[in-house]
Amino acid sequence: MKHFRNHLLSVTGVIGFLFLAFATMPDKGDDNSNGNAGPSSNTTRYTNSRSAFTGDLADNYVDFSFDYPKSWTRDPEAGKGDSPNFVKVSNDTADKFTIENFAVGYITGNLALLPELGAQLSDQLSRGFPNYEKVSEGKTRIGANDGYEFRFKSYVEKTPKGPVSLWGRVVLLPASGSRGVAMVMLASSIGTEVRGLEDVGVKGELPIILNSFRFSD
Repeated sequence: MKHFRNHLLSVTGVIGFLFLAFATMPDKGDDNSNGNAGPSSNTTRYTNSRSAFTGDLADNYVDFSFDYPKSWTRDPEAGKGDSPNFVKVSNDTADKFTIENFAVGYITGNLALLPELGAQLSDQLSRGFPNYEKVSEGKTRIGANDGYEFRFKSYVEKTPKGPVSLWGRVVLLPASGSRGVAMVMLASSIGTEVRGLEDVGVKGELPIILNSFRFSD
């Protein structure tokens, strides 16, 4: 097994969810206090744009933006063709193994059913990640926005880098009306800063993204 493959999971219908799971392998966020300030010299700002999408992404478009480290790379396939994600950014090693990544898809429908959507998604993930285990779930808050999240872990015994642990955090965040976003964060034991599930979005570089994420007015 030379590398992990990209995994695509989707839920459509009354509640829709689009999610790109992980790349070739794989301080709790503060409130959205940066307002409209520009990105720092060490970050790049991503701003979602309706004109960039067609099909389901255009039909379920949500305005949002976030900053990510300039050392990270943006997936050129996200938002194109059959991609289910508006955007995906990743922090990879030189040999293309993922340390941390972040993807944003959409949710639509009755957003009061977020726990049910989370349960459905977790069930799908259990078939896509080896040795999958959902560890926790419940209400969460990203900046000024209330949402729902669940966290999971996975373990891959045989890789070119030896056994690797994967830790995931999925946040379902309503925006306005019947639309919202699905924020998917993943980290691997290949990195040195994230050492467990409780560190995802707290340590490493994912907090830069979470602290700057905001819906547009």
